[in-house]
Amino acid sequence: MRIDGFELPCTATAVFVLHYVFVDTFAVGAARTPYQLKYPFTTETEDAKMLEPFIRALRAQQNQVEQAWAFFLAMWVCAVFVDPIFAGCCAWIWVPARMAYGYMYRVSPSRNRLMWATVPAYLAQATVCGGILSSALPLAHLVSVTTSTLIVVAFGAYGWLVYRPWFGSFVVEEKKRLQNQLIPS
Repeated sequence: MRIDGFELPCTATAVFVLHYVFVDTFAVGAARTPYQLKYPFTTETEDAKMLEPFIRALRAQQNQVEQAWAFFLAMWVCAVFVDPIFAGCCAWIWVPARMAYGYMYRVSPSRNRLMWATVPAYLAQATVCGGILSSALPLAHLVSVTTSTLIVVAFGAYGWLVYRPWFGSFVVEEKKRLQNQLIPS
């Protein structure tokens, strides 16, 4: 059975699932070994600092679970009811961005570095949802690109307003950290 027109969404889904199972999930198990953390415990060790790599791997894996269901649900609705090529292209932005996010989080969860993977993933998510909403609106065929763009911008602005206090405190913390690095002890 062929999946004509749905190759991009299908391959993006398969690649993400394989990456999730064989990289994100295995990374959590691999991070247990050096610290001899027995299942099901995640925090029982004498040196809490030693747990940091394990906790990063666990958090990256959990974050993938938190994000994947929402994206793939929207991507498949968009693929079936709007356009599979459009949805697949968005998926091929989202999947590598999420893969990079997981890797960066496991290596070093610097908020600055994580933004490079998070922003494209959220833009792809918003674009897929914008495509769905714009196709559901009256006269969508006339204004679908404009409507989709406005929806993405509106949700982006909403997200910025919600997370602005967090981001503002991050900027202040980052400036302090950089100043402390420049001032010799």
